[in-house]
Amino acid sequence: MDILRQLRRPEVIVVFLALAASLASLGNGFVYDDVPIILQNRVVHNLAASERIWHSAYWPAGWLYRPLTIQLFALQWAAGNGSPLAFHVVSILLMAATALLFWRLARRCLPPLPALIGSALFAVHPVHVESVGNVVGQAELLAAACALLAVERYLAWREHGAPGPLQRTALAAVTLIAIISKETGYAIPPLLVLAEILLAGRGTGVRKQYRAVAPTLFLQAGVALAGVLVRIIVLGPTTGAGPSAAFTGLSTGERALGMLSVVPEWFRLLIWPVHLQAEYGPPGIPMRDAFGPAHFLGTLLLGLSLVLVVVAWRRVPLIAFGIGWAFLTLLPVSNILTPTGVILAERTLFLPSAGAMLAVAGVLALPLSRLEIGAGRPMAIAWVLLAGVVLAGAIHSSRRQLVWKEPAGFVRHLESDAPRTYRAQLVASHFYAETGQYQAAERSARRALDLYQLDPRVYEQLGQMLRRQGRCGEAVPVLADGVTRFPDETVVRSRLFECALAVGDTGRARRVAEEGVRLGRTEFRASLERLRARTGAPGAPSVPPR
Repeated sequence: MDILRQLRRPEVIVVFLALAASLASLGNGFVYDDVPIILQNRVVHNLAASERIWHSAYWPAGWLYRPLTIQLFALQWAAGNGSPLAFHVVSILLMAATALLFWRLARRCLPPLPALIGSALFAVHPVHVESVGNVVGQAELLAAACALLAVERYLAWREHGAPGPLQRTALAAVTLIAIISKETGYAIPPLLVLAEILLAGRGTGVRKQYRAVAPTLFLQAGVALAGVLVRIIVLGPTTGAGPSAAFTGLSTGERALGMLSVVPEWFRLLIWPVHLQAEYGPPGIPMRDAFGPAHFLGTLLLGLSLVLVVVAWRRVPLIAFGIGWAFLTLLPVSNILTPTGVILAERTLFLPSAGAMLAVAGVLALPLSRLEIGAGRPMAIAWVLLAGVVLAGAIHSSRRQLVWKEPAGFVRHLESDAPRTYRAQLVASHFYAETGQYQAAERSARRALDLYQLDPRVYEQLGQMLRRQGRCGEAVPVLADGVTRFPDETVVRSRLFECALAVGDTGRARRVAEEGVRLGRTEFRASLERLRARTGAPGAPSVPPR
């Protein structure tokens, strides 16, 4: 009986649901971003190289700074002797711990029943699958766990007055851990401010409130500033991952307009994530199009959210807090402050989903506080529907984990899940090329080019696939179009030069190389020397590069 009583405890139920939604990932291997960041990253394979981790970038290309995440990967590699099982065990445990932390925060803000409902929905949320099933998602899990812990502890300590020196230091340490795990850790200080305004300090005077929390918030600001400075010292003044091709040449206002078309996808994935896909972008999401239906819907949803925040601000502050949480944690990945490497990724919605589910729980608390629990047929129907939603979420999440099992299956799902996303087709083409499936690689590259012509990589890839099959005659017009659209892109120009030589069009090859030199691409001087040696014509032009 004692065991049954323990199993009925809300926190046990929440952890059980998180495990039920995640355990299917135990059989997964290293897929997609796991390959360059873990499988091909020698720093991860040798604990003796740990010092290098703290002086190097997260991505091999020099983007982002997440040393704690990489250090933990190195420990897991050593513990499991390179087996992906060790990594997936850690990811599942992190998911369970994060769900438990969500329950603790929800319970601090809500009565038991709505807190349990919100926590159950969070535990089985299908948008979390990418963060659990793909090992690199541990960065999201760590940052989210730290954010939930920091806000919950802050609210707990504020119940007894101002946080003391040890408590302020502990909060600062949690924030620092989050920051060196994932950039979303920088959202913790604003979340604490929002928690103070809406939850902890309500009813107190502004001056008294300021005196109570100023030391905590100043220390939080200091930690965030230190994180930025360390990142600049290690990596230089970069803004993060290289921007997506969809943002090339766009101003801040133009990026903000484009991201309005992403807002409906945010809402769909946070509230009703029936369809999931590992890549999102144009033309399925019309980033660079004129203001259209998707942009209008995004504007409408943002407006309705703002109205709900205003209405709930005094009456049900938790709803306003949850919505504010979601938008504060979406801001770093909104591409408004700075362009990033992704337009939308499910993993970036892990932390925002916590705010969304807090808001949902706050909404559910309204009718539950007015009805006698368990009484009447309407309540019975409501309970059945709610149980069905939670069960469906757990099943959907568990099945979706298998998409990340192995690379070939992942790519097949990627192509079928995102047929209107050019980058999904481009990723598939690269995979097929790496595995020697050149016809499949060509097919996917053609799809990518048909879908989107504003990324030079689609021309690079299709031209290269034709070239590898000995079809340079077909590759030349593709690559020539790419050079016309993107004259500064060295790879497209270089492949056009090679294919022009292969088909005997030395005149085109010379023009391509000479224009490259004029544009300042000095490597094409060597191309001209090759051409001179082959044809006996004069070498590199004397025209200085611009």
